[in-house]
Amino acid sequence: MLYGLYLSAQGAAAQHARLDVVGNNLANASTGAFKRDLAVLAAHPPAEANRHGPPLPGELQNVTGGVLFDATATDFSPGALDETGGTWDLALAGPGFFRVGDGRQEFLTRDGRLAVNDRGEVVTADGRFNVLAGGGRPLVVPADATNAEVAHDGTVSATLPGGQRVLVGRLDLVEPRPGGPLTKIGHGLYHAPGPLVAAEGAGVRQGFVEASNVRPVAEMMQMIEATRALETNVNMIRFQDEALGRLLAATARR
Repeated sequence: MLYGLYLSAQGAAAQHARLDVVGNNLANASTGAFKRDLAVLAAHPPAEANRHGPPLPGELQNVTGGVLFDATATDFSPGALDETGGTWDLALAGPGFFRVGDGRQEFLTRDGRLAVNDRGEVVTADGRFNVLAGGGRPLVVPADATNAEVAHDGTVSATLPGGQRVLVGRLDLVEPRPGGPLTKIGHGLYHAPGPLVAAEGAGVRQGFVEASNVRPVAEMMQMIEATRALETNVNMIRFQDEALGRLLAATARR
């Protein structure tokens, strides 16, 4: 009886964690370049697999271990590209990330809503991080330059007052090595502790931004499913608790 309570409580906890993940996805459905998370549930080993000593009675040896919340995985599938026409609105078509940093630490992002500060540095929309060019140097646009253009390969050019077109730099489009770890930090940023490589096949679309890859209807369906599973486990806890209470009461009257 108690084993059933443990299984139901474990299942309820797993579904509660799943609801947290789905709720965060829905909250970021309109966040630029946001990548949805997936709640990964795993089968818990049955009690017999975790025991040391005499085996359990035959009827319990094959009892399931239930499920548990194992990890959160990120879905890096691309979001739709929304046209804005902004000079420093950049979207990545294909794989890869922009490389950004503040001189002390570096991160990766696909959020291409960029700006130019008063020093001519291309920065993230919140101004916290410089957008990096090749060699890890900040991308800087001459103060008197106009008509900045970003080519498909990330090359940035601009026009000087005399009409001369100059090469400003080239965006560093990178990605972790295949299988390399990538940790979501928040605010559209990712940390890659391992080495980075050039993002083969990555292209830049100027005047576009990438939308979130969250599909609200699909997430709502996930939320309904997780809510029902949570309610089922809670009801099972209540049912087993009441049954155990009746059993103890009957035993006490004997």
